[in-house]
Amino acid sequence: MSATEELLQDHVFIRRLQRVIEKCYSLLYEGKDVPFGDLIRISNMIEQFVDQFHHGKEENGYFPETENNVHYSDEIRKFVIEHEFGRRIAKRVRIHLEDFLQGKDAREPLARYLKTYSVFILDHTTKEDRLFTDVKEHRSLSADEEKDLKKEFERMKHECMRKSGDFVAVLKELETADWAR
Repeated sequence: MSATEELLQDHVFIRRLQRVIEKCYSLLYEGKDVPFGDLIRISNMIEQFVDQFHHGKEENGYFPETENNVHYSDEIRKFVIEHEFGRRIAKRVRIHLEDFLQGKDAREPLARYLKTYSVFILDHTTKEDRLFTDVKEHRSLSADEEKDLKKEFERMKHECMRKSGDFVAVLKELETADWAR
């Protein structure tokens, strides 16, 4: 699997997380409970997997490699701006989650920001998928560039898992939780 294909696969994983987030904010809007531990794990997945790991791979590896292609430079600039927008939403999710965990009346703003993040994921990954597919089809990265990126991605994956654990297992647990069905 190439680095480009790996990023596309990350998007499949992130959209699975999006469906969990969607179920979560729907329940919160209905006044139903989601276990605090699962709310924390969702927020951690947003901050650590989506932002630090996935967006990190894009911003620190993939985008610098593809940015030299004039055809992609404007799109990449927009994606980096969108990443910052996603970080700001994630920060609001964390703020309202902490308030909610402390017993404050933060159910609605937590649900609202989770919904906003869910919409962000769908919109953003769809646009990036088009770029990645175009890069792949036009072989815009050389075999050596893809190989170097894969090595860097693997290093980042090990670092992320060392710090944060197995995100695949966490997502599977969230997807199969009673409240998420």
